[in-house]
Amino acid sequence: MSKNQNIIQFPNNINFKKAKYIKIRDDIESLLFNYALDKKDLWAVSLAAGRFAAMNLQKIDGEEKAMDFFKNCVDTQKCSELKD
Repeated sequence: MSKNQNIIQFPNNINFKKAKYIKIRDDIESLLFNYALDKKDLWAVSLAAGRFAAMNLQKIDGEEKAMDFFKNCVDTQKCSELKD
């Protein structure tokens, strides 16, 4: 009898959550971009989305983690520009 035969394989919650968060991120980015195109104002939509994110992340995770998140976003954008 195999040693692993009686082991129940549970779903990997980390992979599930990662996939869920990536889907949400991609859907929201698409929604915001389309809204910005419709309103012809990427700057205003970006400010509104940033304000929403900043205010809520500060409440949820605290100021330091929120600022780290935004710094990471800026760094990611800079790296993306270098690849173009």
